[in-house]
Amino acid sequence: MFKNRKMNIKTGVALVSAVFLFLLDRILKNWAVNSLYNQKISLIKEWLEMELFQNKNIAFSIKIPEFIIVPVIVLIIIGLAYYFIKAIKSSHIIKATSFLFVIIGAISNLYDRLQFGYVIDFINFKYWPVFNIADVMISAGIIGLIWTLFYYKNTNKR
Repeated sequence: MFKNRKMNIKTGVALVSAVFLFLLDRILKNWAVNSLYNQKISLIKEWLEMELFQNKNIAFSIKIPEFIIVPVIVLIIIGLAYYFIKAIKSSHIIKATSFLFVIIGAISNLYDRLQFGYVIDFINFKYWPVFNIADVMISAGIIGLIWTLFYYKNTNKR
């Protein structure tokens, strides 16, 4: 019983964190659309800027026709949701959290595509593509999934 309570607390923390980051992403994207049109805000001189960028492509500006992007993203989200539920049922909290972060990030970027026709990116590091909080969530989730893959493989804990 204690293990289930502990698992429920971890799951709750993961869910609250994902929802918080989703809301932060939506708020910052709204701010970017309303405040960064035709301007840049330099946070760290020539290294980190806030700049509105309309990303009509997918990760790292890979070009795919628009009529293909949305259905593919929806199918990916559905597949990830399936594996998220499996991870929750098998009590793999890190794996479940990683899937959750990818799903929530993908949903936020999908929302942009459906509303604006592009993804709102606004964080601009000098030597990296412009990105947003949803992209950070997706990247963190993928790193978590890779980590669990190697961790469980090396420790035989599947």
